[in-house]
Order: sequence, then structure tokens, then C-alpha cells
Amino acid sequence: MTVYSCPQPSTQSVRTPRAVGEYCEKGEARRGNRTKKNLKRKSMDNNFGGVIVPIDAERKKLHRNRRIKNDLISYVFLLPFIVGALVFTAFPIVMSFLYSFSNYNGARATQMGFFNYINMFSMGRGGLFLPVMKSFGVTFIYVIASTVINLGLSYILALFLHNKIKGIKIIRVLCYLPCLIPGLASGFIWRDVLSYGVPTAGNPYNGLGLFNMWLTKAGLPTATFFESENTAMLSLLFTGLWGLGGGMIMWLAAFENISPEYYEAARIDGAGYMRCLLKITIPLSTPILFYNMVVSMISGLQVFGTFAAYGTGKNESLYFIAIRIYITAFSGSVHNHGLACAMSWVLFLIIGMLTLVMFKTGNWVQYGDDN
Repeated sequence: MTVYSCPQPSTQSVRTPRAVGEYCEKGEARRGNRTKKNLKRKSMDNNFGGVIVPIDAERKKLHRNRRIKNDLISYVFLLPFIVGALVFTAFPIVMSFLYSFSNYNGARATQMGFFNYINMFSMGRGGLFLPVMKSFGVTFIYVIASTVINLGLSYILALFLHNKIKGIKIIRVLCYLPCLIPGLASGFIWRDVLSYGVPTAGNPYNGLGLFNMWLTKAGLPTATFFESENTAMLSLLFTGLWGLGGGMIMWLAAFENISPEYYEAARIDGAGYMRCLLKITIPLSTPILFYNMVVSMISGLQVFGTFAAYGTGKNESLYFIAIRIYITAFSGSVHNHGLACAMSWVLFLIIGMLTLVMFKTGNWVQYGDDN
């Protein structure tokens, strides 16, 4: 307990005993009020059984309750997305993995085991190793060829359209417009344009598409395009040039991120266009190049849009692995969903391993902040 002493009156002034008493009472009152304020500031009584709760703890509790309330409001707004992700993404992934070990046909499963994977890699009678590998081979050929052709030509197109000339913006828009047409619609358009018919004496243009009509009028032999095993893949790669505008936009964005100071310093040193291209433009475009390669690889291995317009091609020349998965699950009298799920998981593992390899070997990519 603190003992307060009354201050002694100053010797310079003479005070009566009554004045001294009043002075001491005022000092004690001021000290008492100050002490009460300090005690009230340090603690407060919340009437919880007479327990004294510190103010800091009460503030933390209020802050925690306010944060929980805000989090609950946020989760309410996120609830539709969370439910959609769980129902339409997570649940199908888990069930497809379970179905891959069964003979599920869309209604029920009566067996469980590794027989789908064994059948997929079996070369014996009734084995699917050769058909599945053929589909994977066709798919990899398409992925490699389309990636090289589309990335290379779109890069050249972007270099041309990166020049500051009159009307260049209109040309960019015209080059990008074909990308706005859906892939399914463009497939039917190209199928009719490249159609191969059999001319007759009465009708020399019987069943011919626009290209073959031009060839016939020019006195040249007609081309088979999608009607032959030897030209089906080349025709598909040719129609893929329809979407060069999408890659062009990506390259133009990469060029805009390159600082003009690099080119100014190179020109001061006497570097020409080709040297700037090889030493500045291409190296600093490698991040977008890497991104386009990964995306092209993933989308190419899952190509399926050709099935509606061209089917599986002559002699299964366009029988991609995604189309085989679809036909295995939904075509014919027997719907083998279990085998289709097993194929899907094999495709998933291949895509994952190739993506991992590409990232592990991506040290050639040069970013702007690298020394």
C-alpha cells in the first residue's frame, strides 16, 4: 500500500493551519482520482462472476469475432464456386480413378482389379497395346508438328506486325479475327472447303470443295485432303494455320515487354536487325515461348475437336487418344467406362511427366531480371 505524505508548505509564504489542511485534502483527492483512472485503464469488470478481464484480452476477442464474421461472409460468397469445384471437379476425378480399376459400364461395376491396365498394355490376343500405342503415336506426331509450325509461323507474323507502319492495327485485327470462330464451326467449314468428290461426265464438279474446284478449273488434278490416309494429317496441320492470330497476340505482348534501351544500346554499338533479333528479341521472348510450348503440348495431347468434322480419318489416321477414350466410353453397344477411365489416367500421367520434364529443363528461359 502506497503511503502518501502531505507536501510541506513553502517557507516563502506563510499559510494558516486551515489553508494547509485544505491544500493537503485537494492533493489527496487528485491522487485518488488519478489512481482510479489508472486502475480502470488497466482492467475492467465484465460481470463474468466478478472476474476482472484485461482490456487487451477483450480487444483480441472482439477482433477475433469480427474476423470470423468477415470470413463467414467471404465463404458465403465463395460457396457456389466451392460446391461447383467439389461436385463437378473433385468428385469426378476421384470416381474416375476408382472406375479405372473396375468394369463399370455406366450403370454398375461387378469386378475390381488391375485388369484394365493389364489389358491396355497387353500384346496378346484381345490386348489393346498396339491400338492404344497407335493413337498415342498419331497424337504425338500432331503435337510436335503443330507446335513447331504454329509457334514458328506465328512468331514470324508477329515480327512483321510489330513494325510501326500505317494501317498495322487493322492488319492485326484481320489476322486475329479467325480465332473468334469456334473450333467446331471452323472444322465443318474446312471440311466443305477441302471436300473431295468424284467428277462425272455430266457434272465435273460433283462433290468437290472450293479448293478442288479451283484446281479442276486450272486443269490440275484434285487433291484428296482428308479423304486419304497420306494427306489427312497434313490437311489438319494446314487448317490449324487458321488460328495463328492467337499466337501472334502472345508474341506481340512479349515484344512490348522488351525495353527499347536494349535496342538503342545495340544500335549504338553498330548491331543490325538480325543481330538484334538473335541477341535481344529471341532470348527475351523465351518466357512466352516456354509458356506456349507447355500449353500447346497439353492441349495437343487432348485434341478432340476434330472428331465431329473429320471422324477418325481414313485408316484411323486421325484417331487421337482423346477420341479413343471417348469412343471406348460412349460408342457401340458396350460402354466400357472403366477402360476409358484407365486410358484417361495414363494420359494424365504422361501429360504430368512431360510438363515436369519441361519445367526441369527450362533453364534456357531468360527472364528480364536475369543477369
